[in-house]
Amino acid sequence: MDLRGKTIHEVEAGARIRVWYEEEQDGGGKARVAYLGTTSAYSAAEGLRVLFDGYDESEQEVVDAADEWEWAPDLLGPFDAVRLKLRGVGRPKPQPPAGAVDAGRSGKKARLPRGTPKPPLAAAAAEP
Repeated sequence: MDLRGKTIHEVEAGARIRVWYEEEQDGGGKARVAYLGTTSAYSAAEGLRVLFDGYDESEQEVVDAADEWEWAPDLLGPFDAVRLKLRGVGRPKPQPPAGAVDAGRSGKKARLPRGTPKPPLAAAAAEP
């Protein structure tokens, strides 16, 4: 089976793959449906073993040369999750429109000194 540019090591390490299957539709007829998954093993005799997204590990399928498939982009590389979390950090805050009235808030949260117990919500709401 042609691995289409990937090495056996890359495939067995968990490459992302998109596989199309023809499925029966409710109203009759067939439709081409794409499934995304991750490869877990390769056998020259059988093909690629794939765990499709949203399915249990016991339901892995074999994809071979007769199937319609392609390598899918790995959307989250090793550092992309950190980049997503930090998106927007370091950007300047938007300025209020010209002529807007400043309410006098500094944008900082008030904090109680360490060791000061927080008042119960019911008692805090009852205070004037």
